[in-house]
Amino acid sequence: MFELGKSEDGITFYKLEHAFELDKLTIGEFTYFRKYLGMSDYLSNFQSWLKRPTVVLVVAVKDNTVLGWSMNEKWSSPASDGRPTFVLRGIEVSPKLARTGMGKKIFCFISGILVGHIITKPVNKIAKLFFESLDFAESTYKSPVDLGNYPGYLILEESRKKTITCEGIIPNESGVKACRLKLFPKEAVSGSLINMKKEPEVSDSDSSAGSPEHMTTHISAEQLPEDTPSPVDFEGKFLGEQKMMSPCKCGNYLVNKYMVTGKRSGTAFICANCNVERYFLPMKKK
Repeated sequence: MFELGKSEDGITFYKLEHAFELDKLTIGEFTYFRKYLGMSDYLSNFQSWLKRPTVVLVVAVKDNTVLGWSMNEKWSSPASDGRPTFVLRGIEVSPKLARTGMGKKIFCFISGILVGHIITKPVNKIAKLFFESLDFAESTYKSPVDLGNYPGYLILEESRKKTITCEGIIPNESGVKACRLKLFPKEAVSGSLINMKKEPEVSDSDSSAGSPEHMTTHISAEQLPEDTPSPVDFEGKFLGEQKMMSPCKCGNYLVNKYMVTGKRSGTAFICANCNVERYFLPMKKK
């Protein structure tokens, strides 16, 4: 996982890489997706999403408990300007953090690591106001992403991302840059990617502050988890990347190497695309 930064109240933001990283975390209390979209098992959904190479999952964690999350997925085709497009499928915070601006903090990190444009479909008027406050807008004939067949969608064009600022977060610039380079190895990364701004505090009565309902977008049936092989379950230290001589079943050559200790000690080579174990090199016994 990549540590993206922290909030002033001690919440840490991560971009998760593998399903097994959730083994050390507890899923906090969430209600909106459970009540309105039937998402009864958040852990299983998170694990399944992380098996998809097109998904970017960002979580907010405190005391090893996930208190907020956002699932983003790469659009099937690039925009007319050649830039990638991501769909913000969902963003939710624990009811305990309602009206604290946590949803905006999570989105600041999403905007900071994703290259290209972001689109989303708010589920209600309050959600629409929330995203419009982040510079999302309805698409026009000049928009780089044609949303004519997707009524209700809003777009945050890449050129407007730089205007997004967020109060009360401390970015981990090295973590953000490393994450971005891993996601987009051909993109140049320089300068600050997360903007901070001190603004007057918002009272609980301000309707623009975010509750779970305010910050949740629609996940349709075809976007729910798919049946895929189980991820490799182990605890290991990341050693770096390596290109294999032969491709994985998914066609990818690149693997992530992990030093594993315990009953099975050695080096695990995990496909960087589908998270399947390609090879395991046992540690030599002395």
